[in-house]
Amino acid sequence: MNIPRYNASPMQKLPIVVKRNNEIQPMEATWWLIPHWSKTGKPDPAFKSFNARAEGLALSKLFSPYFRARRCLIPADGFYEWKRTIAEKEVKGKVKKVETKIPMCIRMKDLRPFYFGGMFSIWKDSEEKEHPSFTIITTVPNGLMETIHNRMPVILHEENFEAWLDPNMNDVDFLQQLLVPYPAELMKAFPVSTLVNNSSNNDPQCIEPVAEEEYYEK
Repeated sequence: MNIPRYNASPMQKLPIVVKRNNEIQPMEATWWLIPHWSKTGKPDPAFKSFNARAEGLALSKLFSPYFRARRCLIPADGFYEWKRTIAEKEVKGKVKKVETKIPMCIRMKDLRPFYFGGMFSIWKDSEEKEHPSFTIITTVPNGLMETIHNRMPVILHEENFEAWLDPNMNDVDFLQQLLVPYPAELMKAFPVSTLVNNSSNNDPQCIEPVAEEEYYEK
């Protein structure tokens, strides 16, 4: 597995942390949850299951079994989101208002790593070989993220890791209470290069700050 990864995207294999056989262990899994009951073992285009909305997980036909018993942690030290703005640009000699999408990198202010809350599935092929996959849970944005997007990934606090990973913890009301926005005052966001628009770009340049004005001048 290519580590470090500066530009992870759905369908790539990434590290997650799970609890299986009463042991907390790392695992490599595909970022796009494939249900254990899938007939093909391939992503269903009808369900963009690389993300799962926190609201109503316990009632979701797709996600409920995993929310109740197969939860995971996904390590990261940053993530990207695209900020939509309206900018005036000259197009064929005329000034027009054009929507601009600015890639933003979101990290902790102290740059420490963190863990997303997620769920995982184990699909088995005809030879009983396991193919793990996962989804990242999203919630409403905090004060920082609401200036960028209307959702943000769930970031869990360390004191809740053990309960989150425990497959025997099935108090859905308690689990649901963990799926809240992370404190905005601990996070920062800054514009980065459009290199991140292509997931094949995977180098430190992806996380280097650029001037936001650069996107209005192009």
